[in-house]
Amino acid sequence: MQAKARLIATVVLLGLWMGFCYWVRFYLMENTHWVEVCDGKTLLPMCSLRATIGVVIHLKVFAWLALAFALPAFFISGAPGRALAWLGLLFTAPALALYTVTLAVFALLIAALRLVRNERDNEYTSAADTSDQPIA
Repeated sequence: MQAKARLIATVVLLGLWMGFCYWVRFYLMENTHWVEVCDGKTLLPMCSLRATIGVVIHLKVFAWLALAFALPAFFISGAPGRALAWLGLLFTAPALALYTVTLAVFALLIAALRLVRNERDNEYTSAADTSDQPIA
C-alpha cells in the first residue's frame, strides 16, 4: 500500500509541476501586460526572468535535458534507471508547456516506457532458450 501511495503522490506532484509550467507560460510569457511592460526593457526582475526563459525556450534547453535523462534511463536497469526516467519526466513538463513539444514528446514516451517496464532481476532469455518453442 505504501508503494501505491508514493506513486499517487508522485503523479500529483508531477501534475502540480505541469500546472506551474503552464502558469509560467500563460501568466509570464503570453500575458499582454508583461509583453507591453517588457518591450525592449530588462530593468524589472520579471522582464529579465522573461527574457531568460525566452532564451531557454529558443535553445530548447528543457527538451534536451529531458532527452538527456530519458535516453540513458531506458538502457540502465534498476533504481538508477528509474531515477533518471523520473528526472526526464521532471524536465519534460516545462518542455511540453513552453513550446518545445516536438522533442519533449519523445522524452516523455521514452521515460514513460522505462517506468512501466518490468524488471526481471537479471533473468535474460537467450536465443537458445526460445529455440525449443514451437513456431506458431
